[in-house]
Amino acid sequence: MSEGDDRSAKQVLEDVLTRAVVEKIWMVNYPDLIPFTLQSFEIGSVLPATLYMFRRGHRRGAGKFFETFAPRDGELKSKKAGTKKAEPSVTSVARVLVEESERFEGFESESARQVLADLLLCYCVENQKHEPGRYQPLIRPFPTHYMASWFDLPIRVTHLRDVPESLVAILASQDKGETVQSDDRQKSWFPVGSDFQDNILLRVLSPGMKLGHSHDDLHEPFLEDTAIGVDQLLTVRIAQKCGGAPEKLSQRSHRSKGSDIPNRHPVAKEAVRVFEADFRLLLLAYGSQVPRQSLIPMLESCIALGLTNIFLSTARMLLNWERSGTLPQQSVPCPMFVDASSGTDRDLRSLAEDSLDGAYRQLGRLPVILMALRIAEAIAPNLRQLKGELPPVRPDPSDRINMIGELLTERHEHGEKLLDRVFESIEGLLNNDSGLPATSGNDDAIAILENDSAIPNPVWRLAEAVTHLVGEKQQGEGWQKCFYSCLMVGASNGLAIERRTRFRTERNGKQSGVLRSIVLTNAMLDFLIHRYLRKNGKKERTVENTLSYSDFLKVLRENYGLYVDHAPPGQDISRELLLRNRRCLENRLRDLGLLVGVNDAESMKRLRPRFKASEGGVCHADDK
Repeated sequence: MSEGDDRSAKQVLEDVLTRAVVEKIWMVNYPDLIPFTLQSFEIGSVLPATLYMFRRGHRRGAGKFFETFAPRDGELKSKKAGTKKAEPSVTSVARVLVEESERFEGFESESARQVLADLLLCYCVENQKHEPGRYQPLIRPFPTHYMASWFDLPIRVTHLRDVPESLVAILASQDKGETVQSDDRQKSWFPVGSDFQDNILLRVLSPGMKLGHSHDDLHEPFLEDTAIGVDQLLTVRIAQKCGGAPEKLSQRSHRSKGSDIPNRHPVAKEAVRVFEADFRLLLLAYGSQVPRQSLIPMLESCIALGLTNIFLSTARMLLNWERSGTLPQQSVPCPMFVDASSGTDRDLRSLAEDSLDGAYRQLGRLPVILMALRIAEAIAPNLRQLKGELPPVRPDPSDRINMIGELLTERHEHGEKLLDRVFESIEGLLNNDSGLPATSGNDDAIAILENDSAIPNPVWRLAEAVTHLVGEKQQGEGWQKCFYSCLMVGASNGLAIERRTRFRTERNGKQSGVLRSIVLTNAMLDFLIHRYLRKNGKKERTVENTLSYSDFLKVLRENYGLYVDHAPPGQDISRELLLRNRRCLENRLRDLGLLVGVNDAESMKRLRPRFKASEGGVCHADDK
């Protein structure tokens, strides 16, 4: 390895492995396995884009929200650096709305417009970084009505990290094809590109909406005599000022993905089944009964819990795959201890923080596992013996991953060919003249490649080295941000809370850090209790499901890996603390009106709903 070589590690890899291979492996994501981008995102911004994709059948492109509500001088206190023009605020939106005097009579004065701006900020839109104020740039609409999908907020749908696309693919549940397609023959609760009444999510959130003149008409009419709440009406008026739904995402604006919705199914099938049932039964039973200000947080809680369960279940399957080369037949939730006191009990909080930290540490191995998959998937098709052999990756990548496992463990007849090719690549990287330059940044990677006794398999050895070269910190941060976004840490309807604390280490002395713990917020409890008090009935009906407190705790363990009155495997918790945790949750459920018991007998402690379920399936305001 030449001392004066100034080539970067990536350039050397391109010379040895070819640029096409490096483009496939020099990344953090594996989108067909973990179907969303491993970066931070806001679950609260996901539903409007999901509504758009369900109705239109493709990704959302540019709309007219920014053009319609562009602020004037004084309507935005500051302009973000690097932006071409100022971004709308609730003040600029209110000013445009009141220009239509026949619909907003009485809002002509400055004070009245400020009241309208406050209404918009309370019910329709949210400022960036959750900031208060009438002059801050807007980041997302609240999904109070289907027409919120007409707002192109955030300005690029890719800022939502492929989460809306993942939800659409999971809920549409199309078992064939690489992309999600509109198909009248496909029986689904969540069809794509169909009428509002065919998709139960659209049906709940689209009162007064009718199809346009054609399926692709962007100007879907709203029936003005429909009885809806003021929050929905304001959302409709904002959308009407935009003039129509956003256009289809153009190929030119995002070449690598285009407008099609990828048909990606997670390998954690049991977690997917639980999430689909949760989402469907909640909408069928309570979509028309629960007030929107309660329903939307419950839906977001359902998404947070479902994505977390899918994310962690997939991670556990991959850790098993690394050891055996085969994905488990059934996904198992990751066990985590729940602090039922929501942080008020120091002992319970500490146990929950240790448990979540242990779950996160398991993710530390995943970047290397994904790198090994990408390396094998990029090189194997170039081998003559394996051309056309790999199974398709969509919609279900399980067969493909299992075949890669057979290749890596040499259970496949051509596994030796793949390992030999990777071994030759490693030799090229270690070549004194053309290999990796011997710089401080490459020393660890070179040591990994040379140490064939510690990691005999060349694919895993190359995966370790390339992961180090790409940046272990960068990859770890991506996993962490995605994981904590799924948990909705700190949100009133999320699954986790955090606190900043100071601690002492032997090496660095006093340090500050953030500790997080799993909790069950009130909105999360509302969702879980109401969902499990209903079960499948005939057609679109749901029927009552009697549930005791003990049964509910069992459901949390078996379906989501959330432990309240039992210690998760591998964690030692005293019986006294477990009983205290159980009583904390019991008292909270009583205070919320979700639990009733005629005496102290455990079998007599029953859960009950706060909202009455619909007896005849989903309906909405204009059906009543």
